[in-house]
Amino acid sequence: MSIGLQRRAQNRSRTAALAPAERELPGWPVLILLWGMPAWWALGMLPFIAMIVAVPMIAFLSQRSRVKLVPGMLPFVAFVVWMLPCALMLDSFGRMIGFSMRFAHFAAVAVALVYVINARHALTVRRVMSGLTFTWVFVIAGGYLGMLWPETTLTMTIGQLLPASILENEYVRDLVFPSFAEVQTPWGAEQPFERPSAPFPYTNGWGAAIAILTPIAVATALERRTAAATVWLMLGIAAAIPPAIATTNRGLFVGLIAAVCYVLFRLLARGKWVPFLWVGSLGAILVVLLTLTGALNGIAERQDAADTSEGRGALYEETFVRALASPIFGYGAPRPSFTSEITVGTQGMIWDAMFCFGFVGLALFAFFLLGGLARTWSAPNVSALWLHSSIVSACALSVFYGLDRHILTICLVLGVMLRERYAPSSRFWNANPRTEISTHAA
Repeated sequence: MSIGLQRRAQNRSRTAALAPAERELPGWPVLILLWGMPAWWALGMLPFIAMIVAVPMIAFLSQRSRVKLVPGMLPFVAFVVWMLPCALMLDSFGRMIGFSMRFAHFAAVAVALVYVINARHALTVRRVMSGLTFTWVFVIAGGYLGMLWPETTLTMTIGQLLPASILENEYVRDLVFPSFAEVQTPWGAEQPFERPSAPFPYTNGWGAAIAILTPIAVATALERRTAAATVWLMLGIAAAIPPAIATTNRGLFVGLIAAVCYVLFRLLARGKWVPFLWVGSLGAILVVLLTLTGALNGIAERQDAADTSEGRGALYEETFVRALASPIFGYGAPRPSFTSEITVGTQGMIWDAMFCFGFVGLALFAFFLLGGLARTWSAPNVSALWLHSSIVSACALSVFYGLDRHILTICLVLGVMLRERYAPSSRFWNANPRTEISTHAA
């Protein structure tokens, strides 16, 4: 009798071990997004790959009887859901196409956010950070492509398969036929400004990527704690300087300054004088290099030729006034300006959220970004602090740059940090609270 009971107990143990809830989620759906970025870009598939990979993510998640959520992630999911009723405000087929692609991308990122929280064993902090650091390296390489061949555009891409009605949308066309640089010739300029942008359609996207990803690269090197990682980090930062100068991108430097100043403040508050002096010294050296290499003069020259500051101020005022006319659902998509050539709802993520999705959408997005920042404020070690600073950089950039192409990076960073913050035990994070919400799959 005892032998039979023991065998039945062993069989139940084996069955439980094979139960869907106990199966570990594989890491490859997220990792191929990061490590495969060069291929997706060259094929013109960057706008679609997150949507494609979201399908197996949903399939793997649906096989589990229990999907874990953590505090701080639901505002982003709610933001994506809120986009749907805002589509009622769209007034043209072209805007419907742009909205559909944008919604699908944000929905795929929401799936990736849930996935990375549940795939803790396969998508460790180190693996996610390493993948994002590789993205940083590739963005730097893309900057050199823009410097060397600014007039080049990739045409043998998936865009050849899309119908002409979809390609009529300029935003979609720029995504599926990626160019190496933005070539701008503002009135009064002595020569064109050739500003690297690859692997993004616009130079501002390149600058935002460097500002958000550089702190992540620093966090990765610190987490590895090896001399080789430090050397590679220094080489990467040095390599990023020439294309960063070529972009004459003010936002890039604003984002980096925000991240570095934040880290310096937190290190000083914690009494960590050695890291504080290291960061402060390296920051001072970079400022001197940027001054000597003429980067600041280049930005000033472009500002003289195309004064975008005053134009942005007027555009922001128009954005706010027009948002008041549709405060709940917004307009679903950017619209032409009444006074400027620049489209309303494109010059900053917070303005975009407010104009396109109303003040409700703005509140949800801000709650996700700022709420996630507050929930992970403890950042118990220097590596976590640098990772945290990438979100600080994103917050600073959200005022004047769109973040659509960077929302995956933001969600992966916040997803990992929130996951480790509320995990019962974490080698990366030593927080006390262990709150966890669970939902049971139908």
